[in-house]
Amino acid sequence: MAFHWRDNWYFERLDDGSVRIYHKDPATEGEGEVVEYDVCIDIDPDSWASIIASVSAQGETAESFQEARNLHHKGKTVF
Repeated sequence: MAFHWRDNWYFERLDDGSVRIYHKDPATEGEGEVVEYDVCIDIDPDSWASIIASVSAQGETAESFQEARNLHHKGKTVF
C-alpha cells in the first residue's frame, strides 16, 4: 500500500526493498482501471537509506547510513 503525500505524489516500499516514488496524472483519474503515471522512479534500498541518512539531522555518516538501512529492512542487520 502506497503512502499518499499530497498532490497525487505517492511513496511505496516494494517487495525487494526498493522504494517507488510516483505521481499520478490527474488528467487520467477515473478513466477506467489503468492508472497513468507522469513520473515513476524506483530507488534501490541502499540508495534510499543514503537519502534518508543525508537528510537526517546528523547528516550521512557510516553510522546514520547503517541505522537508516537497518530501519528500512525492519531492524535486521544487513551486510
